[in-house]
Amino acid sequence: MNFTILDWAIVSGYLVVSLAVGLLGKKYIGNVAHYLVAGRELGTYIGIATLAATEIGTITFMYNAELGYKYGFSAFAAALISGFVMIIIGRTGFVISRLRQLKLMTVPEFFEVKYSRGLRLVTGVLVALGGILNMGVFLKIEGEFLTIVSGINAKYLIAVMTVILVLELLYTVLGGMVAVVITDFIQYVLLSVATILVSVYAVHHVGWANIIRKVSVTMGAPGFNPLANPKFGVTFIVWQILLWFSIHTCWQTTAMRMFSTKSPETSKRVMTWTGFIFLGRGMLPMLWGIAALTLFGVGALEKGVPLPVVNGVTLTPIDAMPAMLAGMLGPGVKGIVIAGMLAATMSVNSSYLLGWSAVISQDVILPTRQVMGKPPLSTTGQIWVNRLANLFVGLFLMFWGLYYTPPGAVYLYLNITGTIFLAGAFVCVVGGLYWKRVNTTGGYLAMLMGAAGAIIPFFFLHWSENVTGFAAFGLAATGLVVGSLIGPPTPNKRDPSSLVSATPRTQ
Repeated sequence: MNFTILDWAIVSGYLVVSLAVGLLGKKYIGNVAHYLVAGRELGTYIGIATLAATEIGTITFMYNAELGYKYGFSAFAAALISGFVMIIIGRTGFVISRLRQLKLMTVPEFFEVKYSRGLRLVTGVLVALGGILNMGVFLKIEGEFLTIVSGINAKYLIAVMTVILVLELLYTVLGGMVAVVITDFIQYVLLSVATILVSVYAVHHVGWANIIRKVSVTMGAPGFNPLANPKFGVTFIVWQILLWFSIHTCWQTTAMRMFSTKSPETSKRVMTWTGFIFLGRGMLPMLWGIAALTLFGVGALEKGVPLPVVNGVTLTPIDAMPAMLAGMLGPGVKGIVIAGMLAATMSVNSSYLLGWSAVISQDVILPTRQVMGKPPLSTTGQIWVNRLANLFVGLFLMFWGLYYTPPGAVYLYLNITGTIFLAGAFVCVVGGLYWKRVNTTGGYLAMLMGAAGAIIPFFFLHWSENVTGFAAFGLAATGLVVGSLIGPPTPNKRDPSSLVSATPRTQ
């Protein structure tokens, strides 16, 4: 399982090139818009590459493979929903076109445009909380992948995580969105090569007929039909549809790509074509997980079958896929795959670091200064606030990633932590853009009830993820409607509907 000199040379070469190219972005930073949304100059092809790279990381492959390992082909339902919803949003321009016309830099900024500065601040806190908790498990799981596949002793996991984070922080803190976009394009190409290699190797090594037979014997009908699987069912399907509509429109890192495009029409094209990539983003690693199930000959853990021990570590379901790759890939190929996964890791983490730190700086710190009556910061001051917020998020992630292990499937944990703010944010954004009756009271109720609906049932009452997510969106919608019917509508400060007829290339 150990790396050869060739493998180390490939990985080291990638890291040096990626860091050097990322640091070039610093010289293009002239103002906050350059730092956060790349000057709103992204075209279609670069936009597709950076959006795909942003939302396809090692963590993505790990949690999707875990779903495939535990639930078989039923897990494909989540992947299909994520891709098809993205295509629908891209074709219709639902939400994303109007948000792009408003020239925003963060999602919570819309809440000051439509509702109030106070609600923007509350939303910023919830977005940062949910986003950082969501990202908090990334480093540990990504480190597990790298140590298992490369054969590095597990005791060096913390060191591996630290090196990854420091490299990401270097070019993200200095170069902002420009550096992230430049590195994303390189990382997307390498990631695509690694994805194709692993898919071909997995199916060829294990055998398609064996994969089908193993799922059938181990899981039966629930392994193929999500409606027959007790973990999924109709509630899961409905929740996933709501969730992915909210992710593709209101998830900060995705929204920042839409805000960075040249025009609303460009954002629609980027979203549409990336939707097709998202179909493979989920299903291919799920297939790897099913191949790992077939190879190791163990199924759901409730059957009491012990998992194998690799590199001195007893594997959990999320480790099964990298354990398969460790024994399956040969010299050179293993180095390419590790470099591809490092590319995925760095593109996602750098984008998330920038996304959540942007919310902290633009939607928490700066509005708080305004409320306190302090003078506005200069452009240089705002950039430095963003950089310091980036460092803070990075340090917190190191601590959280070391000491917290998510309960159950990682995919479902990520969904719930995202729902903390997505339920309320999605309802408020859709209501603010398409319903003239909404007001600030409804916005507050939607955000607070949506967050409570995600946090209390899951973390304290231990409800299932499906019911918790469904309840959070229902409570958020109820809060917006009830609150908005109590008082008069809130007038827009920048009326989204009045901007619909703006020329497509409006900056």
